[in-house]
Amino acid sequence: MLLRFSSLAFLLVSALVFVFPSQAFAQLSIPGKVLTYRTIDVDSGEELQHSRSWQVSDAQGARELTATTYTAGTEVLGECAFANGFAQPATMFRSIMRSKTGELERSDFDTFDPSYYPFLAKPIAHDAQPGACVSKRALDLPTLVRGGEIEKWIWSDGGSVGAIFRPEENEKLTVPAGSFDALRVRIDLDLSKVFPHVPDLFLKLVKPHFTIWITRAEPYYLLKMAGFGTANSKLHKNTVIELVSIGELTANDSKIPADFAQADSAGEQQSLNAINSGSFTQGDRTGHVTFASASTRAGEVLLARVAFSNGLATESRTLINRGVSPATAYLDDRSFASSGAIVRKHLIFFRKAAFPDDPKKDLPADLYGADMTLGALLPRLLPDGSDEESFHVMDFSGEVNELTIHREEMTTVALGADDTRAIHAKLDPIVDIPILLRPLAYFFTPSFDAYFDADSSHRLLKFEGPLGPPGVPNATMLADEKLSGARNQ
Repeated sequence: MLLRFSSLAFLLVSALVFVFPSQAFAQLSIPGKVLTYRTIDVDSGEELQHSRSWQVSDAQGARELTATTYTAGTEVLGECAFANGFAQPATMFRSIMRSKTGELERSDFDTFDPSYYPFLAKPIAHDAQPGACVSKRALDLPTLVRGGEIEKWIWSDGGSVGAIFRPEENEKLTVPAGSFDALRVRIDLDLSKVFPHVPDLFLKLVKPHFTIWITRAEPYYLLKMAGFGTANSKLHKNTVIELVSIGELTANDSKIPADFAQADSAGEQQSLNAINSGSFTQGDRTGHVTFASASTRAGEVLLARVAFSNGLATESRTLINRGVSPATAYLDDRSFASSGAIVRKHLIFFRKAAFPDDPKKDLPADLYGADMTLGALLPRLLPDGSDEESFHVMDFSGEVNELTIHREEMTTVALGADDTRAIHAKLDPIVDIPILLRPLAYFFTPSFDAYFDADSSHRLLKFEGPLGPPGVPNATMLADEKLSGARNQ
C-alpha cells in the first residue's frame, strides 16, 4: 500500500524495471545447466554484478534459482516457485539480500495471487505473468524464431504492462561465453494499463523498448539484453547483460538456502498501542484501518493495519529514530490471507548498503516510508507556525521523492453525528517534469488532502488521494468517532 508519485518521465524509462526486475531474465535458464551472466555499464565498461541462474525440479516442486554477487560484495539469492509446473505462471517468489558483512539489507516474499494485491488497477488475466518470475515456457519462442510476433501481459504492484516481442535479425553474436547463432528481438512495452488516463497518441509516441538476443536453436536461452539502466541509480544509465558461461548443475545447487526461510517468516510481533483508527474505502474495496505505535530501545515502531472486508489484511511497520540519519531504520510490509497465513512480505533497511548498484545513493535525514504508516506520522509533520514544510519518502523500489505539506484553511469533518473542527492540508509531490511533458502533469501527478484535528494532538481525521499505481480510484480514510481497540499485535 504505497504512495506512488514518480514523474511520467521516470515511469516511462523504468517501467520495464517494474515488470522485468533483475531476477526476471534468469527465467531463460535451461535444465541441468547453470548459466552465468554479467551486467556491464555500457558507458564506463565497469562490471556491476555476476548472476548464476538454474532450475530445479524435485519433490519440493519446480523452481528457478538465481544467485547474484555485486562488486561491493553484496549477495542476493532469489527463488521463483512454479507449483503447477514451468508451463504455468509462477506461484511464489522469495529473495534475500545480504551485504558483504553478512547483514540483512532486504527480503522479499510474494504469493502470486491477484487477490492478495488490493491496489491493482485492472483485473489480471489468468495467463498473465508475474513480473518477478516470467516463465520461459510462457513465451512462444519457436514462433518468435520462425519470424512471428508474440505478446504477453506482465503484472506487478506497478500495474500491468504488455510486452510485444518482435523478431528483427539473425546474427552471429559473440559474448564472453562464445559465439552463437542468435536472433535479435525488440521488446516494446504497452503502458496503456499503467496510464489509463494518458492520451493514446502520447503513449504511442513515447514507447519504451529494449532488445534481447536469444539462441535460434533449442534449448532457447538468453545471450544478451540491452537498452535499459539500473533502477533508481543515477550512476548507470545504460547497461548490458550478457552470458559469461554455461556450467554443469551440482548437487549443492539443488539445495534451498536456509536464508530463504527468513523471507516469508512472520518474525517477532510486538505489542503496540492503538493511536488512531477509521474506515477505509477505495472504489468497491472497503476496510478498517488502525494506526499504532510502541517505544523500543532502537526507536519508535509505527504500524498501519488495514483489515479488508474480504478477509485480506495488510500491515506496514516502520522504525523511526529522529536522532539518526535517515530518521527511518526500515520499512516492513506484510499481507495476510483470511486464514491468517502470511502471503506477502517485503523488508528494506534505509541505508546505503541496501543499494549495491548505487553506493552514493542520497538518503535524506527526513526520509520516511512511502506507505500507510504516514498516517501515524503526518500529525507530527504538520507545519506549526508556518504554512508549508517538506520531507522525503521512499518505497520498496528505492525511489526517493519529496513531499510538501501546507495548510489550506480551517474546516470541519463529520465524524458520526458530530462535526469536528479540522485543519485542511494539502500534500503535493515535488516532481521534476520536463517542459514537454508538463501539459500532461494532470494525468500522473497526484495530490493528497489531509484533515487534522484542530486540538493539540492533530489526529488525522480524514485522508483522500490515490494509493497505488496510476489509474486506481482515490482512497478515503475517515477516522472513527471513538478510537477502536486499545492494543494491536
